[in-house]
Amino acid sequence: MEKIINYISRGQGLGLKFLLLFSLIVAVFYAVGTKFAGDQFFVPAAQKAADAFLPIRIENGIVTEPENTVRNYTFVLGEGKVPDAESFNLTMDTTVDSLDTSGLKEGLYLTKRALYVVQRTQTRVYELEDSSYFPQGDYTDTFHSVVNWAVVFVGLFGFVAFFILYFIVVIFYATCSYIVSAIFRKQYDFDLRMRLSTLAFIATNVVFTVLGWFGFSSNLIFLLAVLALQALVIKELPGKQAQAAQ
Repeated sequence: MEKIINYISRGQGLGLKFLLLFSLIVAVFYAVGTKFAGDQFFVPAAQKAADAFLPIRIENGIVTEPENTVRNYTFVLGEGKVPDAESFNLTMDTTVDSLDTSGLKEGLYLTKRALYVVQRTQTRVYELEDSSYFPQGDYTDTFHSVVNWAVVFVGLFGFVAFFILYFIVVIFYATCSYIVSAIFRKQYDFDLRMRLSTLAFIATNVVFTVLGWFGFSSNLIFLLAVLALQALVIKELPGKQAQAAQ
């Protein structure tokens, strides 16, 4: 505790090195989770979907194989492995050129001339072009490659995104610390408040992450926990070293 107090009261900077390290750890955690979920759930489900729909041949923007065919498949991530596994619909109907998308469930719909991507808020239509052939076969290596690229994206983008998000949140808590320090009639410069808020936020985040594994989550209690931790530290902080100029 003494080392923490000394760092907050006498340290330099805003505590960004801790925030960067924490953002990196969280990003790596999500990347590992993406890798595990992708290899265990996405790849088998994607291969099953490929087995159900392939081969597909497109010539000059028209599906020629299979012709006049209707196939439906429910893509399930973690089927038989995860309770309430996420799923969406895959449909191929080469008996028609287009579809009326009103009332369609979320999913992918392939007609003779177009691919429909139906989401809750919007529907996108991609007209088929040129010529392509997708033979039936083992695509697991391709799907694993997709997962690996997703892991890289989640890791890199996640690191940047988490750092920006956490930095904004810490600024918010540093501002809130003015209320906490006023209770103890102490004044500090903003750099000290940032160091304090960074450590308080990280510590609280770690605890609530563990609690989340047991189903507990509350934004209000999280906020109060950070403020309580700030109060605990401010109570022990020497006022003279951090005394703001009058």
